[in-house]
Amino acid sequence: MKKLIFTLLCSVLLVATAFAQTSFSCVYREYCVWSDYKKKFVDCEGYEESSLFVINDNETIFTHTIDEMKSSYYVTSREYDAKEEIWSYQVTSDVGNKYLYVIDPKNKQIRGFYLRDGKTMLVVFTIKAIF
Repeated sequence: MKKLIFTLLCSVLLVATAFAQTSFSCVYREYCVWSDYKKKFVDCEGYEESSLFVINDNETIFTHTIDEMKSSYYVTSREYDAKEEIWSYQVTSDVGNKYLYVIDPKNKQIRGFYLRDGKTMLVVFTIKAIF
């Protein structure tokens, strides 16, 4: 009987974990701009900031919350790179802006790429915890 209860409990926990949302708390934000001349991102400036990214269980939407606001991003495509251990999401924000977000837990980063005034921009969030 104990084995049956243990097995059922483990099964419930496994199912709950497999269908749970994933959250990333972040502690730092940095902006950079792409240099065609140097072929890399330059002029990076950052600051400490507490924020939270939450990806829903179906990976169809994620939210980003900071003290001043909350934004939603609707996933149009997603891909997992097993070699690099990163997740890539093509998204459209709740105000219509398009981004490529790359979640890189191994390097504790969430990177967002977007266009602004004809320039390719990068925003990097430093991950503190994943839960």
